[in-house]
This record gives sequence, structure tokens and C-alpha cells, in this order.
Amino acid sequence: MVWNSLEDKVAEEFESLDSDGKLTFLKQSRAKRVYSGESARIFAKMRQDPIMNTIEDRPGELYGNYVSTIKCDITDTEKWYTQTTLRAAMYIREMQKHFDPCQVKWLTDFGPGYGGFVRVWNILYPHTEFYQLVDLPRLKQISEYYLRKYDIKNKTHVTLEQHKDPDRKSLFLATHSLNECGLDVRVKVEKILPKYDYIYIVYNRMIEEINNIVYFDQLGEKLKETHTVHMYFEESTSKWRLIAIK
Repeated sequence: MVWNSLEDKVAEEFESLDSDGKLTFLKQSRAKRVYSGESARIFAKMRQDPIMNTIEDRPGELYGNYVSTIKCDITDTEKWYTQTTLRAAMYIREMQKHFDPCQVKWLTDFGPGYGGFVRVWNILYPHTEFYQLVDLPRLKQISEYYLRKYDIKNKTHVTLEQHKDPDRKSLFLATHSLNECGLDVRVKVEKILPKYDYIYIVYNRMIEEINNIVYFDQLGEKLKETHTVHMYFEESTSKWRLIAIK
């Protein structure tokens, strides 16, 4: 699968940088490929949303002056947003239509990238008690590095094999991650999903030889044994959603 080759390449790019270089890691060629994306349509959707008054990215703080920051004037103050922050805000708004994020005490982010979603979530829901960021062995160091800058207590960076089952009201999040995994990994994840109260997954149509539409339709049917499942296509991102609630 795509990450079989990318894991080592992205990790090597990160590890080759000294402490000053890591501040601009997201400017690197492979980092741009895997951690950035087009955000104009998402910005158009979110620019007038009051949630954007609470969150922002400060130029110079997010690995230097990268990524596709977009200047806007939602209030009287100029604010800047990366595509990761814009997407996080949009995802949270979608969750709010189906369940109350304030109830979440345990958040597992599967494939967290550099940790941008957790940063945004922690601003909006500071009473979340535990964060579990699940990533590939050589990539979890990236979110560890980024999130050190923020006061986020009780978080752990683990591999899938080290995953711990939640022991309180919980959310499993997988945005553009599970859909890029091979079937061997997906089988392992399927076993832990019923243990979560809420599930939020974003996926695309295809990844190499796997038809994600068929796969996630089948996963949704399995989850109906334990959850109420909602599945739909979201136009601003041109991606599908699977949301499940116990």
C-alpha cells in the first residue's frame, strides 16, 4: 500500500533535519505531499463559521511559515489557518450534528499526521481526559515533536499494536488514514472499533486495488450490530463519511 513506501521516506526526511530544520519540516517535498492539500472549498465553507474565532494558526509557529495559510477577516482581527486546521473545524462541525463532542473523554486519532487535529480539539474541548495518537512506528515521532509545543496533558503516541481500548466515553477518528491502509491493517482496526462510543471516518473512492466504497459499505453494515451508522458523500472535500454512534 501507499504507506509501505512513504513511511521510511517521510521519516528519513524528518530525521535528516537538525533542530532548526525541523521547524520548517512541512516545507520538505515529501512532507508537503502527505500533510498538505487543497483547502479553498473548505475555507469558503468555514470562513463565516463562529468556530473559526476560537482557533487559528500563527505564522512562524507551525513548522516555520508553511503551510497553505489563508488570511481572512472573520472578526476585526486578521487570522491565519492551515488546511489541517480548516479541516479539523469542519470535521468537528459535522460531528456535532450526530453527537455531542463535549461527552468525549478519550480520543483516539488513527493516522494523526503531525497532530493538528488534536491541537484544535484540545482548544475547543479542553476537558478531554486522554488522547491516543496511533501511527506507524517511524512516523509517530512527528506528532510527538509538534505537540510538545502545546499544553496537552495525558496523551500517548503509539503504534496499532500498542493500542489500548478506551475505558471512558470515547471517539475513534480516522481521516484520510484507514482508507489508505492495507486489508491486513483494516482487519485489526475492525476488531477495536466496536469498543468505541463514537466513530468518525473520512475516506476516498479507491486506494490502489481496494475499492473503498465497497469496503466501507461493508464495514458500516458490520458496525450496525453495535452502533447507529450514518454514511454520506461530502461535497466540499469530495470524500465520504462514516459516522457511528452507540
